[in-house]
Amino acid sequence: MSLSEPPAKKLCTDEKSDKASERSAMNDENLCINQQLPDIIMATDEDQNGDRDTANPTKEKALFDSLDYGPAKESDAAAVAWIKSRKLGDFINNTMCGDSGSVSVVNVSSGAVLAEVGTSEDSVSAALRRAREAKEGWAKMQGHIRARHLYSVTRELQKQGKLLAVMECLSSGVSIRECQNVMLPDLIQTLYHFTGWAELSSSEVKDYQPYGIVGVLLPEVATVTEIAQQVIPAIAAGNCVVISPLSPLPTLLFASLCVTAGLPAGVLSVVIGEKARKDLVSDRGIAMLSGSVTTASESKSLVSRLQYPIPLSLTQLGRSAMVVFSNSDIDSAVECLAEKGFFASGQTFDSIGKVLIQTSCYDDFCDRLKDRISKLRVGDAMDHSIDIGATRPQHLAAVKNAIHRNTDYETFKSEYKLPEAGSFFPPTVVKDVQPSSELWDRPNLGPLILLSQFRTAKEAVTLLNHSRHGVGCSVWSEKNSLITQLISQLNVGTVWVNCHGIRETCRVSQYRSCTGRVQRGDIDLLKLYMTPAFSPRLSFTDDKIDEKLVETFGKTTTPALPHTAPTVDPEESINRTVKMFIGGALKRSANDSYRTIHSATGAVLGSLPDASKKDIRDAVEAAAKAFPGWSGKSGFNRSQILYFMAENICRRKEDFAESIAQSTGRKYDDGMQEVDTAIQRLFMAAAWADKQASSPWERKDPVGVIGITAPAQWPMLGLCSLLGPAIAAGNTVVVVPSDKYPLLASDICQVIATSDIPGGVVNMVYGSQSPLALTLVQHQHVNAMWYFGFPEGCHVMTREGISNNKQVWCEEYDKRKWNSLAQGTGYTINRQCYNNKVVIMPPGETFAN
Repeated sequence: MSLSEPPAKKLCTDEKSDKASERSAMNDENLCINQQLPDIIMATDEDQNGDRDTANPTKEKALFDSLDYGPAKESDAAAVAWIKSRKLGDFINNTMCGDSGSVSVVNVSSGAVLAEVGTSEDSVSAALRRAREAKEGWAKMQGHIRARHLYSVTRELQKQGKLLAVMECLSSGVSIRECQNVMLPDLIQTLYHFTGWAELSSSEVKDYQPYGIVGVLLPEVATVTEIAQQVIPAIAAGNCVVISPLSPLPTLLFASLCVTAGLPAGVLSVVIGEKARKDLVSDRGIAMLSGSVTTASESKSLVSRLQYPIPLSLTQLGRSAMVVFSNSDIDSAVECLAEKGFFASGQTFDSIGKVLIQTSCYDDFCDRLKDRISKLRVGDAMDHSIDIGATRPQHLAAVKNAIHRNTDYETFKSEYKLPEAGSFFPPTVVKDVQPSSELWDRPNLGPLILLSQFRTAKEAVTLLNHSRHGVGCSVWSEKNSLITQLISQLNVGTVWVNCHGIRETCRVSQYRSCTGRVQRGDIDLLKLYMTPAFSPRLSFTDDKIDEKLVETFGKTTTPALPHTAPTVDPEESINRTVKMFIGGALKRSANDSYRTIHSATGAVLGSLPDASKKDIRDAVEAAAKAFPGWSGKSGFNRSQILYFMAENICRRKEDFAESIAQSTGRKYDDGMQEVDTAIQRLFMAAAWADKQASSPWERKDPVGVIGITAPAQWPMLGLCSLLGPAIAAGNTVVVVPSDKYPLLASDICQVIATSDIPGGVVNMVYGSQSPLALTLVQHQHVNAMWYFGFPEGCHVMTREGISNNKQVWCEEYDKRKWNSLAQGTGYTINRQCYNNKVVIMPPGETFAN
């Protein structure tokens, strides 16, 4: 046995060697076959087709050479069958109707007419009548039952999701891949999220009530996404919704699926056509208006039709931005820009319209982007193999006009051949655009991206924050300290870090540069469509708004005339002349005119300057200059200053109580109680100043410069209840005291000047409140306007706020009880002081499995 072992061992070694040689020979043979495969295919094809010209390459050979994508067109048979199976029209009382006219819906990719949607003359009145019948039952329904209805809608949309995505693709021209893979999941996620909030509403929002009937304006593109953001939260909050879409087919399909899911009649209605859109805005049955509009002129035209002031949550369609630093992953940034920059053909909020690139990597970035853009495919939106679908005709015309008017800039675009029919435009990039140019300042909805350079991070932040559209921005850098600083400085609602377009419905964000408040996500979006049960409501009748007063509001003032009788006895007192408080100093008015202030008994208390527009501009300039330093202070520092201000008022509370008694005619004890309550409000504002903690991923940013018209009902308490929370959040303010009791504000200025509050944080401008308020709301550098006055003033403030995308909060001066703890403090005031920001990072792959 032992003699035979060595030969056996050698035999085993020889076998391994032979097998290795065989494997090597087989690999060489396979490599040879693979190299000859195209020639073999071509030869086989020639053998089967002897009459083919051997000089021209065959189809198979061409495919191997180009490796081009083959067509993968989605079938539209189900969508076409749904359109033909019913008479389309206004969706009212869970049925479609329309017999007085029609609206043609065109397939943007082919130019063919998809459907004729019927309209009715009285569609809005009929929809609102059904909504009024349904709103009480829907609002009072238990949260659990409402959640079951929404869950049924969610499940039905999941079953018919492909049909809804195809309908959106046919109607708007957005590629089928984006409709199926991005927009539809966002819709389902939002439905599930607010189904949960409907279930929790009985405990989480028990002190709130729905507005009633909400009007929703939907744009032409990405209707599915807008349904997710606007319609679903409003329904979950207990409102009835009337939708006016510019692209009706997806919305009608959504409403039809809600009927299949068992949604009660009247909860959801859809009205079609431009006339219905205008009638909806001007109808007094609407308690709130939300949605998106395409252009500033459209928003002005719609809001000018409002018959009375209502809460607004409107935003003009804009695009996000992108900033790329030299220490970033350039290849990943280029790939992200090529994919997300032209999302929905560049016609939605999440698409990228402006890109700032650091100078040191600008040329390298442009070269790589040019190579990537040249390979983008444009074609039929129903084809899964294309990258970019069709563009709406009006957006296409605007993009062509913008490029035609700016021929001096260098451009590069996709080399892919465009289809002959349909509304298409190649994805185009414009280089070296100056931020001061008109092209940079426009929204440019369409497949157009603008590139510009920056040197330092401060320069990039300044350029981005001066944009009119504060939707979102993606930051590309590998330096964490730099990213952290940019997150706190950028004035946008969403910051993506080394990614773009990721959505998280459960996290709160907020559009900037919008009219009203435009929230996205979580319970704040639910509360946007609700009002506190104790909050004062703007209630109007047909004769409450005087149109003549609306037309003349702020345009006429009563001139200040000198008194014929002596205003003061020099032997007993000294003539009191008050100056304005601007930039931390007492200043005279540029108008050089003064008004006499009287007590409740008619005695002269002093003289106040009658401010002009120049004084408002100076005050806003001082507030804007002080904002970076004041908002940069920690909440702890701001709280200390507010505590000190309350302490100084407490030392002089007898003087303030006496002044309140003289001005208003109330008892001294009532004045003392108002002073004590005002001190309490300042303490509460100071207490909240360092409690609004911002995590690295969710922040509460101050709004900016806020214009405030102080209410006249409680001259000191009302002013302190507004002033305290505003500056505690890091805002700077320009205050116009009430016409009746302005001297109390001048006394407060003396306290502010000795309370360590930096100059420019609080500015007081005296004069006739109406013209000064009108000047404030029209000022471009005022970020928000708080108006407490007459109904006509509320109406004007609402209208004017739309012209420069300003957040406007209006209430009648006598509706809110400022001495009530519930109405004088809390969420209703605090939410006006902050803008929500969310930071999103890619999930990563380290622990993915």
